[in-house]
Amino acid sequence: MNKPQGTLDFNKFISSISLALDLAESCIFKEHRFDNKSINTFSELDVKNHDFTSHSKKTALIALHLSYKLGYKGTKLNNLYIAAFLHDIGAVDALSSSHSDLNFIYEHCEFGSNIIKKLPVDHDISSFIRYHHECYNGSGPFRLCSNETPQEAQIIHIADFFEIIYNRYLGSMQRGLIMNWFKSQKYKMFDPYLVDLLMDIAETERFWLDLENMDRDYGVLERIRPKIYTPLSLNQLADISTVFADIIDKKSAFTGEHSIRLSHNTSLVASAFGYEPQKIEKIKIASLLHDIGKLAIPNSILDKPGKLTKEEYSIIKSHAYYTRLVLDKIDNIQDICDWASNHHETLNGKGYPDGLDAGSLSLESRIISVCDIYQGITEDRPYRDGMSRVQAFKIIDEMVDIGNIDSEVVKKLKDIV
Repeated sequence: MNKPQGTLDFNKFISSISLALDLAESCIFKEHRFDNKSINTFSELDVKNHDFTSHSKKTALIALHLSYKLGYKGTKLNNLYIAAFLHDIGAVDALSSSHSDLNFIYEHCEFGSNIIKKLPVDHDISSFIRYHHECYNGSGPFRLCSNETPQEAQIIHIADFFEIIYNRYLGSMQRGLIMNWFKSQKYKMFDPYLVDLLMDIAETERFWLDLENMDRDYGVLERIRPKIYTPLSLNQLADISTVFADIIDKKSAFTGEHSIRLSHNTSLVASAFGYEPQKIEKIKIASLLHDIGKLAIPNSILDKPGKLTKEEYSIIKSHAYYTRLVLDKIDNIQDICDWASNHHETLNGKGYPDGLDAGSLSLESRIISVCDIYQGITEDRPYRDGMSRVQAFKIIDEMVDIGNIDSEVVKKLKDIV
């Protein structure tokens, strides 16, 4: 179905936003040592060194190949596609509660399933997420056996493990090694019928070449994804952004409800400037998603109790770059992307990551920047307690004096907090 020009497609939104989840998962496996045997992974695989940058996309690609073999169409195919992209959506939340391997698997499935219920998707997708680590022999976290597990969850399970085992630098040269391992897991981890289908798919050169080239050409997935258009209104986007803001803020124990509170203040300031409701809603969405790039930042840096080194501070600053990297891939929200990504730019051109100056920063960007500074100063951080309103505005007024931030925005903020 062709989509109306200028509208949002939920499927494309999920595809784009999945990059943030992959960046978060990459951090998890870099910072925490997982016992491969406890999660039944490939015996020769060191999971924590796996490149998760395109994990969701490659998992979706493999899952789609399997689902086409099974004759999936329409809503059934679309639900599988969405679930494959979002299968690890609970990973950030789970890590904050659990650091042991088996608990992590259980918790990220459970948390992910509950998060999905807050999104405007088919209810069945929640169960696909919950059970995507179930094993055919009943040894998974929920102890479901064979056909007790939804087939979609089994498809994601096998696609997920294939992607983790797959080494992007070896391409089809690893075909025999990978497929022999999957054959050894028939009736154990995986449905033997799904393994046989995977064996058939793995016989084609296109399958391996698609995986090898996906990082260079996202059109690889675009060519085979379900051509189903699911319209997304601005209000729905705001609701979805609230869900992702909660995920973002839970990345660190010190950010709490930072993005949610920021969106409240920016909405009030935007109203004080007389913006129309649609523009206020967009500013709210930009505020909710402004820190999505922090999912790419290790918690060892985000939660460091002492002063950051020069290198660590450089890594922290990169989160604004990653925010743009993620949001820039979403169709028809360029204004929201710009406002969210510019929240650390300054009027005098000394901000980051682009060093923009007053001539390049819209009022919307300035509103988010000022409100973000106030929010950050008044919240607890690992190295200090949150400051009072008086202390915060003393610092903010000094920033106005040196030409960092907009004085008119500061005046409006003072009136509402």
